[in-house]
Amino acid sequence: MLKLEVFDPAMCCATGICGNSVDPKLVTFASDLEWLKKQGVDVVRHGLSFEPAEFVKNEAVKSTLQSDGNDSLPIVVIDNKIVSKACYPSREKLAEICKVKYDEQEFVPVQIEESVGCGPDCDCHKSALSDKAKKTLFIAVVLVMLAIIAFKMSPKAHSAEVTYPAISSYSLIKPSQEVAFVYVPDKNGKISNKANSAMLSAKQTLEAKNIKVDLYTLNTSSADYSSQTKTPAVTVIYKGKGKSIVSGDINTTRLLQAYMAATLSGGCGAGCPCHKH
Repeated sequence: MLKLEVFDPAMCCATGICGNSVDPKLVTFASDLEWLKKQGVDVVRHGLSFEPAEFVKNEAVKSTLQSDGNDSLPIVVIDNKIVSKACYPSREKLAEICKVKYDEQEFVPVQIEESVGCGPDCDCHKSALSDKAKKTLFIAVVLVMLAIIAFKMSPKAHSAEVTYPAISSYSLIKPSQEVAFVYVPDKNGKISNKANSAMLSAKQTLEAKNIKVDLYTLNTSSADYSSQTKTPAVTVIYKGKGKSIVSGDINTTRLLQAYMAATLSGGCGAGCPCHKH
């Protein structure tokens, strides 16, 4: 059976058909892929937000990203050979490259259900609330805010701050450590809740793919810290070599993209037979 793989850019869900504003091109392409499946083609989609390791495992995709960057996405691969990049091919083009019969007069769009596999930053499935629901939600928010204020004023609040093992230099990350997320704090030295949540979410995503992730904090007194132009930030280090930095909006998707960039700059990525004994 012919196998077609699609390597999608970072999207909020597996197909991009989610949220309040859906790109019609993504709906059409998803419909075309469903049509291909009915013609006997094995179709597999890989999203950068959810399966970054798959982009590194495929040598053709990895090389293209290394030379052309994320602008080359989406990439369509058939039997490990790139047949399309930087756009979603039409149904007619897909039929041509898969060598299946296509009759434009028989074209009937396939209805695609809205995806529920949304990422951490997606605003999918939001709906208008009734006045009663809004009042209930407002009261709940107020109660939560009061609870947070009370907690922060309590003696236990300080001990609950998130901390990771501190390192004085990036050079302490050894090649035997597959991936390290090093939080680069601002002068107060604290990890923001949003950055911490993003790091834990990205760690969980990668470890679900058997990619070990260690978390650290960079000492503000280190030479590496003084060379950092923007803080707070997260430096993603792959096997002690590849390095990519996320600053400003630190979220799960950007951390996963930084992981992939680090693997490209640091040699072969996850799934590579190198370094195995």
